[in-house]
Amino acid sequence: MPTSPPGPDYLSSSRHQTELRALSPPHLFSLLSVPASRRRRDYLAPVLVEGPWNPSDYAIHLTRRPRGLPMWFSLAAHGTRAYSSAIEGTLAVAREFADDIRRRPHLQLLAEPTLSIVVFRRSGWRADDYDRWSERLRRDATAFVTPSTWRDEPCARVAIVNPRTTRADLVRILDSMA
Repeated sequence: MPTSPPGPDYLSSSRHQTELRALSPPHLFSLLSVPASRRRRDYLAPVLVEGPWNPSDYAIHLTRRPRGLPMWFSLAAHGTRAYSSAIEGTLAVAREFADDIRRRPHLQLLAEPTLSIVVFRRSGWRADDYDRWSERLRRDATAFVTPSTWRDEPCARVAIVNPRTTRADLVRILDSMA
């Protein structure tokens, strides 16, 4: 079950429909009971910047930026089946990646991937080891993997969001930890 509101990955994945049905809608209406003066406005931060006004930063009603537009354009251009297929493929690659981690004795999978995020650690590594490794991956244009923590211990967290990511791409990341 997700700990935050489900995103397009959950909505498009047939695998997670049971979990979606279990969510109750009260959280959707809780915002309505909060006076407007006390609501968070951090969603406006990107458009409350100094400099020239650019209408492309706003939705058609010119009050806030159109964050959902890229998703809707993608759906319109490719269709829901292609979108769902891409997400299902990404979820499958995450499960394969978790299996690859399990097969390496120096690595430990810390949590089963429920979506496309895989959290694991390398035996004997400290936070500075993860920092150096992450910087090397970034510098070499291999991947952008930032160090993370899990239960107050340093670890690696890979978020697979590009449907073109392959198992071979992820194996290269694991090989770099040898």
